[in-house]
Amino acid sequence: MDLKPLSPELDELRNVILSSNLTSCYLVLELLKLEKNETLIYDKFRSHWMDIYKSTYKIISKMESRKSTRYRIS
Repeated sequence: MDLKPLSPELDELRNVILSSNLTSCYLVLELLKLEKNETLIYDKFRSHWMDIYKSTYKIISKMESRKSTRYRIS
C-alpha cells in the first residue's frame, strides 16, 4: 500500500487519525468480546484491521472524484 506523500505536518496528522481509528475499533470490539467472555489479542486484531484498511485504501485511491455542479453557488 502506497500512501500519497504529504507534508510532515499532514503526515503526522494522518498517522494520528489512523492510530486513533485503530484504537477505537479495538476498544469497541474488546468490550463486545468481554460481554461474551472472550478475549481479543491486539496483534491479531491489528493485522486484520490493517489488511482491511489497505484493501479499502487501494480501492478508494483508484477512484476519481465526481465532478458535479449540483451544489455550486454562483
